[in-house]
Amino acid sequence: MKKLVVANHKANLSMSDIGDYIFNINTNLSDKHNIVICPSYIHIPFFTSEKFELGAQDVSIYDNGSYTGEVTSEQLKSSNVKYVIVGHSERRELFDEKENIIKLKLKQCFKNDLIPILCVGETKDDKLSNRTSQVLRRTLLETLNGFSKEDLSKLVIAYEPIWSIGTGITPTIKEIEEIISFIKDIIRSAYKVDVKVLYGGSVKEENIDKLKEVGNLDGLLIGGASNNAITFSKIVDLF
Repeated sequence: MKKLVVANHKANLSMSDIGDYIFNINTNLSDKHNIVICPSYIHIPFFTSEKFELGAQDVSIYDNGSYTGEVTSEQLKSSNVKYVIVGHSERRELFDEKENIIKLKLKQCFKNDLIPILCVGETKDDKLSNRTSQVLRRTLLETLNGFSKEDLSKLVIAYEPIWSIGTGITPTIKEIEEIISFIKDIIRSAYKVDVKVLYGGSVKEENIDKLKEVGNLDGLLIGGASNNAITFSKIVDLF
């Protein structure tokens, strides 16, 4: 069964990199899984290939209008974007995005038939204090409360342990399986829908053999390793 693998380029690559990147994707990427690539906003128009679908790394809370610097869900939709990453840990930490803002972004996605990839996860302090379940439950219930069952049936969740991102350290197979089950159970119990849950957090070629053993994992959210098209293609092939 195909899984969903999402590349988050973050603020990386230049215009001069894109041609080689697309060439290497077209040459090396298999059709083993469903692929989404989320480039920087300014690169979105240049990422065209039958090998993947387009995603965005963020979205405005506003409709089209006088909001200098913003990129709206309607604009993304008109640029053939299908997926949007919402609530990434870097947005939460560096830009102080709280649940009320993330909720507005989800609303914009649903309004324009974009599929949000909602990121949730715990900090190192949360983990050491055994608050992972508490944090995830609060985040999910606060963020998703009030949306319709129809909207939430389109949602994708990405579990990204914040303490793991960029460290090279990943949770154990058992830990990931338990947390994914916990997330799915919360959504199913509270909203009567089933959602896909991805894992994101220092995903790289060296640990993909471990991650592929997680039985209830629906896919991956890959950051730094996705900036090299050949490396990314290898990870997809190994997963």
